[in-house]
Amino acid sequence: MSKIRLVVFDMDGTLLQPRSCWAQIHEHFGTDNRDMLKLYVEHKISDQEFVRADINTWEESSDVKVDEKYVNSILDKIAPIDGAEELVAGLHKNGIETIFLTGGIQFLADKWAKQWNMKKPLANDLIDGEDGHLMVNVRASGHAKGPVMDKLLEKMGLTKENVAAVGDTVVDLPMFKRAGLSIAVNTNQSNVFENTNYHHNGDLRELINIISEW
Repeated sequence: MSKIRLVVFDMDGTLLQPRSCWAQIHEHFGTDNRDMLKLYVEHKISDQEFVRADINTWEESSDVKVDEKYVNSILDKIAPIDGAEELVAGLHKNGIETIFLTGGIQFLADKWAKQWNMKKPLANDLIDGEDGHLMVNVRASGHAKGPVMDKLLEKMGLTKENVAAVGDTVVDLPMFKRAGLSIAVNTNQSNVFENTNYHHNGDLRELINIISEW
């Protein structure tokens, strides 16, 4: 019987197709946030500053009001990676719980978590603010997945050996360090997969046995 009782998944690029749901919104509006992304990755701006810049860019490029409903309609078009649903279902069949811990948007995480019977996701609310503009409630910063995962494991009464983490970028490294089994998927970034137990670019369904037999 596997020691693993919980798998903590990143969402974007791991189980869902776009590398970033935020980038998907930029693609919709034909906008570019690479300069701000560089500052964010270098810890020169905060999550709030980063998202505020995104929202301003979307509003400036749109002829219609950019609100929660509009953004969610864009996110609704995002599809899962082939095999993602079967992977989650296979883990559940083997008595292993699953959860998203993502710097992505809560609406999207909730949608797929509900459909796949996962635990309540840890993500970020992008919602209508009182001033009529979108605002973000940060619960899972791309800079702070480690502390969020610490609180999750403490709440669930789990130790490192009971947990697997699956992700695709450098922001998932803190999750990997807190997991007894770490798996990098859908990535060729050596600084990511060199810090994991497994590097997997094939059918996601193959991870069912790897995790369940760990």
